[in-house]
Amino acid sequence: MKLRAILVDDEKHSLETTSILIRKFCADVEIIAELNQPIEAVEVINREEPDLLFLDISMPQMNGFELLNVLSYKDADVIFTTAYDEYALEGFKHGATHYLVKPIEASDLVESVQRVKKKRMEKKQQTAASVGLKPKIPISSLNGIELIEVEQIIRCESDGNYTTIVLPTRKVTVSKTLKEIEKQLVDFPYFFRLHNSHLVNLNHVAKYIRGEGGSVILTNNEEIGVSRSKKFELLEVLGIN
Repeated sequence: MKLRAILVDDEKHSLETTSILIRKFCADVEIIAELNQPIEAVEVINREEPDLLFLDISMPQMNGFELLNVLSYKDADVIFTTAYDEYALEGFKHGATHYLVKPIEASDLVESVQRVKKKRMEKKQQTAASVGLKPKIPISSLNGIELIEVEQIIRCESDGNYTTIVLPTRKVTVSKTLKEIEKQLVDFPYFFRLHNSHLVNLNHVAKYIRGEGGSVILTNNEEIGVSRSKKFELLEVLGIN
């Protein structure tokens, strides 16, 4: 999921620092505007309708809370950035998804962005479910783009620069690496790498067979080996002691 973001901070140095951190550590965030005048920011935010706002609180003319109150566009997730942590509670009262204290730590920034992504994905899934839609991913083919239901994917197997996607009644081979397919499925935490060549939908794991790394039996009766390095993580996720 790509997030379109606008940064608002009256201090140019802080604005530049936040921008650099985002570009370096958050590849899934596209910065569409960097603004140091809150009044100008209101117009740009209403026009561009971003997914995410990095918003300073203490600013002249209009503070961050006041800026949010005058916006006509209300659908952006907000991450407040400020040097004063006493604003934290007030920030959450104004609907902030997260709160970053300057100087911003890269790990805190990444966590805040992941929190926004999770929130927005859950909202999309709830909306889709309410109208009977199931999550799908687009897969390019010779004749166009096929939309594959995520829950139907049993496993994905690497074959060099190609990946075979195994579904209940057929297999689809696409000219993408397994890593690229994994990125498409990053918002669905039930996909698990058993080893370098297999990504498995844990909802389709029917049985675990003990061994050095062990193996799993899938709902289509296929048996797939588990690497030793992934064994204990898999058992933990499956709730197997």
